[in-house]
Amino acid sequence: MELVAELKGRDGRTQSVRVLCSPEEGEGGQLRGVRRGLLELQERVVELLAPLVQEEREAAGGGGPRGDVEDEDEEEDEDEDEEENNIDTKASAGDPPPKRTKVEQP
Repeated sequence: MELVAELKGRDGRTQSVRVLCSPEEGEGGQLRGVRRGLLELQERVVELLAPLVQEEREAAGGGGPRGDVEDEDEEEDEDEDEEENNIDTKASAGDPPPKRTKVEQP
């Protein structure tokens, strides 16, 4: 089995990354092989994108990570969403998930 990722650049060029997945021995071996292949594919895609991301940051004049500010905003949004939907975030792992009710928008 083979996994393929295609990356299309802004210039229109396409790069392909291919990873072969060989099944492992035993029950569920094919799934473990695919999972291992996905991890390898992810690593290779990250290696390809890392220099491009660095170039974009330098071109934008930042150079440093900006994720801290955005992450805080996302966490606040998630907290607000949980409060609006009355989701108990302190429920233990052994508890069943809370019942969700469908709300229709007018």
